[in-house]
Amino acid sequence: MMKMSSAIPLFIILLIEFFAICCSIKDVNATFGCIAGEREVLLKFRESLLDPFPTLSSWKGEDCCTWLGIRCDKFTGHVISLDLGYKSLHGKMLDSSLLELKHLTYLDLSYFNFQYNSFPLFIGSMKQLQYLNLSSTSFHGVVPHNLGNLSSLRVLDLSYTEDLVVDDLTWISRLSSLRHLDLSDVDLSPTKDFLKILNLLPSIQFLGLSSSRLDNTNLQHACVSVNYTLSNLRYVDLSHNSLHGELPCFLHNMNLLRDLDLSFNYYNSTGLHLFRLSNLVRLNLGHNFLRNNVDWISEFLWNKCHLKSVDLSYNQFYGEISKPFRNLSRCWNHNLEKLVLAGNKFYGHLPEEIGGLKKLMYLDLSNNIFINGTIPNSLEKLSALTMLDLGKNNLSGSIPSFLGDLRELTTLDLSSNRLSGGIPLSLGQLSNLEYLDISSSSLEGTVFEDHLAKLSKLSMLGISSSKFKMKLDWVPPFQLQMLFLQSCDIGGHFPLWVQMQKELQDLILENCSISDTLSDSLHNYKNLIVLHLNNNHIQGPIPNNISQMLPSLEALVLEQNRINGSLPDSLCEMKSLLFMDLSENHISGNLPECLGNLHDLMTMKLSSNEISGTVPKSIGGAYSLQWLHLNNNSLTGKLPFNMKNCTKLVAVDIGENKLLGKLPKLIGKYSLDLRVLILRNNNFSGPIPFEVCQLLKLQILDLANNNLTRSIPNCFDSFSGMILNSELATNYDPYWSLESFSQVLKGIEREYSKISRFLVNLDVSNNNLVGEIPWELTRLSGLHGLNLSHNHLVGKIPERIGDMKSMESLDLSDNNLSGTIPYSLSDLSSISYLNLSYNNLSGMIPIGRQLQTLNDPSIYEGNPRLCGAPLPKKCEEAPMVPNTDNHVAANEGDSFDDNVFISIFTICGFATGFWGVIGVLIFNKRWRQAYFEFAEQRISRLFGG
Repeated sequence: MMKMSSAIPLFIILLIEFFAICCSIKDVNATFGCIAGEREVLLKFRESLLDPFPTLSSWKGEDCCTWLGIRCDKFTGHVISLDLGYKSLHGKMLDSSLLELKHLTYLDLSYFNFQYNSFPLFIGSMKQLQYLNLSSTSFHGVVPHNLGNLSSLRVLDLSYTEDLVVDDLTWISRLSSLRHLDLSDVDLSPTKDFLKILNLLPSIQFLGLSSSRLDNTNLQHACVSVNYTLSNLRYVDLSHNSLHGELPCFLHNMNLLRDLDLSFNYYNSTGLHLFRLSNLVRLNLGHNFLRNNVDWISEFLWNKCHLKSVDLSYNQFYGEISKPFRNLSRCWNHNLEKLVLAGNKFYGHLPEEIGGLKKLMYLDLSNNIFINGTIPNSLEKLSALTMLDLGKNNLSGSIPSFLGDLRELTTLDLSSNRLSGGIPLSLGQLSNLEYLDISSSSLEGTVFEDHLAKLSKLSMLGISSSKFKMKLDWVPPFQLQMLFLQSCDIGGHFPLWVQMQKELQDLILENCSISDTLSDSLHNYKNLIVLHLNNNHIQGPIPNNISQMLPSLEALVLEQNRINGSLPDSLCEMKSLLFMDLSENHISGNLPECLGNLHDLMTMKLSSNEISGTVPKSIGGAYSLQWLHLNNNSLTGKLPFNMKNCTKLVAVDIGENKLLGKLPKLIGKYSLDLRVLILRNNNFSGPIPFEVCQLLKLQILDLANNNLTRSIPNCFDSFSGMILNSELATNYDPYWSLESFSQVLKGIEREYSKISRFLVNLDVSNNNLVGEIPWELTRLSGLHGLNLSHNHLVGKIPERIGDMKSMESLDLSDNNLSGTIPYSLSDLSSISYLNLSYNNLSGMIPIGRQLQTLNDPSIYEGNPRLCGAPLPKKCEEAPMVPNTDNHVAANEGDSFDDNVFISIFTICGFATGFWGVIGVLIFNKRWRQAYFEFAEQRISRLFGG
């Protein structure tokens, strides 16, 4: 009883104190529950923003706790959360008034546009924060180290703010409560000992470092000196970096790891670390250089009972594709939902066991060209399948009708196989299908409305076969975003049902015999980004209002049609245009002066038309140009000086025109990325400027059939792109796959398209060049073709011409070359075309090796002083066969140095021998007496004494 009576006063005291605390909060509005001072802070923050939509229209009235993105403590009324992420708001800078929100623990301003201002320092003073998300906020500069003051922080996300740099990681070690760290797309390249820092974060569970410019110097891979436990990590993303070698060994202690993404790196060895990760749910090793037998996959999957997603795409795994599926008795198949093995080197038939993956939703086995056989019937058991990609393999047989029973399918890609027969009508039952690609196979038959009538969700359709007819006179139930029809019979006209596709972004109708005009065909395509109508019979001019008809267009491809008329000025109003190919038409008139307004245009192809006039001076305004083709027209005048502004040029082909004047020095001085320069068949005159030698990346130089004079510059050996195995020569740009060039090799003009990036050629034939052949040319070991014919060159063929190991075609005909043919010529093991005719060469023709196969006498005709096979004239001496060993043949530039060295070594040798004997005789009396006694005896014998 006493205890109860003493407890009552204590309860009353606590109750009084509670009311006193409540009353002491003077700013609390008892009616609305929002603290007035904090409401004013929020309004000030709103004033610093640009809100055009407006997103923050609810920010009015007294109760700020009901405003969008605001959460208050339900007892005190303090603002504890400001969540405006993904609202796409703008602001010049983040207002520091947020510091006055003393109880704010949650701040999300992701996807704000702060216009590339510096990262705000005051954030490091908001010590009460537990959640901070400033991802995709366009801040730039160094992340301030005072963020380490946020000791209560559990989540830090600065991802995809690509202009941010972390120069030191020490401050992160002070965030002892941190569980989630995402620095993806933040530059971490200056940092060191990253793993050592992370090992000081006992609670870390999520680590996002994708696209953080990391390499092996930032992450320690060797398991020495430091024991990296990181045992609490559940999620690790190191994708899109420059990590290489073996997969990181620090993984082996991450026993709780569930998600691991190491894709888009340069790893080449898997090691054993992944076998320990028995709790993995998702693994992505795609787009590396991992090379393992398929048995490794089988062993890895053996105990992965929780696995839901595996991506090993675009590596170098090899072996029989059926092997991993023989382990389906193990637990790994129980939960697997996604399997991606595309882009490897698997072979064999797809196994029937694949149907045992009951929960599989996503299956991608594409781009394994050695996978053959038919599509297995067991696939019909995969009723949960939403994505099936078997494209770019070697599958044969027909498309099985049971695919129409996989009603959950949204994506079906069977393209680029050897499938035959028709399209089963059952595919028309796939009402959820969004993507259907059956192009580039051997399918045949007719496409009727029943094939597509129920595909109301279809957004992509790809069909290509010369044996297909499309009889579709209907109103389709779908609105496509992409349509790809190639070599199909669609009736000779632009189909009405295609004109109804108002949502199209990509429209590709190649080789479909369309004979309409563009004005009649292109309607309602306001969203169109890509338009390919090449290789048809389209006629008439380009519409004057094409910029209004196609306001969003980025790629315009109308090559190989019958388009006529001049280029309309409205082309220059297509500000989004990146790629334009109008080649092989009948376009006439002058090039519009306004072409320079296309500032973003990267490719301009107007070759093989009837265009006249000059290259407009404004062309320099198209400063993004990389690929310029104006060849095979009737252009006149000089190349404009403003072309110097086109500093990104990779290929220039202005051959086969009527251009004149001197070769512009500016091409060599400003276009340092140039790889292809073709100016053949024009009227250029004067010398070849030495500035051309600054084009280090050049791999095709064609100046043939002009009026060039003086000598060939001796600096052509600076063309690294023409040197075998150089880094420049092997570098790859994906745009090469779209390029084609006409070149003369082996005496024949050919069009080089798919292999154009491998072609290395130097042609200055049919000019008025004089002087000797520079010996420096022999350093261009990557050249496939060298044509110096039909000039006035004199002197000898360089002795070291045999060093040009890649040479396939060599033409030095119709010059005034003299001397003997170098024996090193037989070292050209790849040569299949040789022309040395009509010079003043003399002596015996070398024999042996590849020269034995070039037995056409016309190769050497017009050289009356040559003898030996294959000429009928016999040599008086035996033919000289070059030594099969490495014969030493000094070139002209080295001959003087070699003679000097030989003389020096001879003198040194004589002096050594002379003083080695005479010196001993001078300084050793006993040897001297013995020597002269011996000499006297020999003389007595010789003269009978």
